[in-house]
Amino acid sequence: MEKQLLALLNTIKGSGTFVCSGVQKFTPPGLQITGVGEIGFPMTPVQIKDIIKVARKAPFGKGSRTVTDTAVRSAWEVDAAALSFRGEDWAVMLDDVLRQVREGLGIEAPQVVRASLYKLLVYEQGDFFLSHKDSEKEPGMFGTLVVGLPSAHTGGELVVRFDGREETVDFSPAAGSYKIPFAAFFADCDHELKPVTSGYRVCLVYNLLQSPGSGKIGGPKFSTQVAQMAELLRSWSADFGDKPKAVLLGHQYTAANFGLSQLKLHDRPRAESLLQAAQQAGYFACLGLVTHYLQGELEDDGSYYGYRGRRNKYRRYEEEEEDPDGGTMGEVYETSTDVSFWSDEGGMPGLGNITLEEGDLISDEEIGTGDPIQQEAEGFTGNAGMTIQYWYHYGAVILWPESKHWELLADTDIQTRLEWLDYYAKNWENAGLKPREMSERLIGRFLDDNMDNNWRLDNLDFSPVAVALLRLNDKKFLREDIQALLAAVFDLVRVEYWTRLIRQYPSTLFDPIFEMASSMQKRKVVNHLLDILVALDAPTPGDFLQRQIRQIPYYLASIPLANYGTKQTEWPFSLTKEDLLPKKAREIGIIEKVLALSRHKETDTAWQQTAAAALTRSLPREYVNDVLVVVLLNPDCPDNALAKALHAVCMQDLGARVAQKPVPPADWRREVPASKYDREIWEMLRPFLESPTQNILEYRRREHDRRQVEYALQKVTIDLKTETITKGSPHTLLLIKTRAAYDRAMRHWEEDGVLLKKLNYLVVKDR
Repeated sequence: MEKQLLALLNTIKGSGTFVCSGVQKFTPPGLQITGVGEIGFPMTPVQIKDIIKVARKAPFGKGSRTVTDTAVRSAWEVDAAALSFRGEDWAVMLDDVLRQVREGLGIEAPQVVRASLYKLLVYEQGDFFLSHKDSEKEPGMFGTLVVGLPSAHTGGELVVRFDGREETVDFSPAAGSYKIPFAAFFADCDHELKPVTSGYRVCLVYNLLQSPGSGKIGGPKFSTQVAQMAELLRSWSADFGDKPKAVLLGHQYTAANFGLSQLKLHDRPRAESLLQAAQQAGYFACLGLVTHYLQGELEDDGSYYGYRGRRNKYRRYEEEEEDPDGGTMGEVYETSTDVSFWSDEGGMPGLGNITLEEGDLISDEEIGTGDPIQQEAEGFTGNAGMTIQYWYHYGAVILWPESKHWELLADTDIQTRLEWLDYYAKNWENAGLKPREMSERLIGRFLDDNMDNNWRLDNLDFSPVAVALLRLNDKKFLREDIQALLAAVFDLVRVEYWTRLIRQYPSTLFDPIFEMASSMQKRKVVNHLLDILVALDAPTPGDFLQRQIRQIPYYLASIPLANYGTKQTEWPFSLTKEDLLPKKAREIGIIEKVLALSRHKETDTAWQQTAAAALTRSLPREYVNDVLVVVLLNPDCPDNALAKALHAVCMQDLGARVAQKPVPPADWRREVPASKYDREIWEMLRPFLESPTQNILEYRRREHDRRQVEYALQKVTIDLKTETITKGSPHTLLLIKTRAAYDRAMRHWEEDGVLLKKLNYLVVKDR
């Protein structure tokens, strides 16, 4: 079976495909249009409307006639005769596009290809062109080149079909970001333009012409081989085995240059044909990189040790240049073969990281021979010999029958299952994929994972779970175990999907989810919860919003606000200033959202008191000054009861601190740190630190001892600085007492006074 499949693949030859596309950096075309003048870029709606004034409705060919029917084609066109280009680099850019087109379509180098300008087309909102083929508009025409001009729009995707295959090209991302997208396809391809949903899609259309006398150029057809391969795969399905099969292509690739559009020579048409055959046979198939890894003994070929020969492993020659990747592999110690990188061009996810055995590979060639795409040699480690590692990255089509799909999918990692859940949601109308059944299974499979306090989940997006629940639209899927799942990944589901769920399902189903999520006692979870409530906020809050606003003080009481590690002696081991920035930003956001929502409880005195108490139960200076006061001084801070309560607390706290002006130290006594670390060092320094007269200590010791003292000082906050005297041996470490604590206290006192005046000004202004 495998030999038959490879034999069919080997009959597919060619370096190109039926459509190719790409994006160029913006090059000013210097476009002039008769009756309009020079066009600026990016094109504005005003300019485009001026172009439409001199354009006409675009017709299309119907048999031997040319007709205009906006039910088939709706667009505006300007003839080539009315267009001219004065940009010096435009022709150079177009030549580069033609080079990419020749390579992409697999046109042999000896054949001369040129582009003949045909039309400028404008598609405004609602415009489209139904599926059709281009007629031969001039001698030698074999295809069409479409070049997009920078103009913001959405929709208008170009869909090209040929020999049972289909590709979609979307100009909108590039055209909306000052770039030049292009697409080229053979004249015998069916193609259509989907409706433009906003803005204007503006493009230049060129006829692709071949040199006179050369053979007819057309798209490569492999439908016969595709049908035969599909039949082989169907007959193989029952005896396929328990693991995916990898059909290796002819070349190696790196992850950075691997994808359907980047496959070399025969690889692309073979991959396209096999993917199409798999789809016809009821298989799943994706492009993946098969990585074969070898580790073995490094044998010197002269390149590693250089011209000096084998060097002494305990001594390096300064003049010798080392090539760490030189040498060859002798005895092999370790091998492995796996797939961890999957191309996402086809839209279908892969299976995560899978291990393959020799029997899972389908190839004419033995893997692990020839030159690897990457290698690395390791130096001597103690008495061990030197090793070298090889990596081979083979392009492959990974396939498996539908009957094995769930068995394979259930064993994948969480990220991969989320990708498949998202895939099913996007392909919900494709009944052949069984999206409803598979989504139910995947959600059930997540229940088997340990989601509680799993730090590995932090970078995952669980929004596909919410999207699947929206698609399923059945409240039985919000039973207790799934509520617990949603609570465990609460902040990993985007706000927009929470709001849609709450509006689509009975809102009472979400009260226990919010309660369980808040019980995690995490600031980021409560912050996310408040984001959801703000998104649901309305002048007249619904029942769910009212219930949740009622719970806000309890949510606030559950999280560690103002937790900054205030003990000076432990500061370096708790949080750095850089660590505090995102925490303070989150706390500012929490308070701002609570203030915004508190308007619904303006007359509820008990709620106001409980919320204020929860927000001010701990008042370290960093929290008051850098969080509460920052919120209150924001011009957008609402003037409501909760804001006034917080204002009063801050005034009292700042007033108490400003009333106690720092007093400079009376002598040189310094407090001995009460740190549980480095106790011997602090006992050694105690006489010096407690001395009222001595302010400098000369510590003359070997380097190890001096460094131990310096390390100990770095772990605490203490009024000491160091300086090393390098004269003599051993060197001397000077320990110098400072007034840093007093200076810092004075700086804080002055800052507190400024903030107090600003808060006082708010009171005066309100009067």
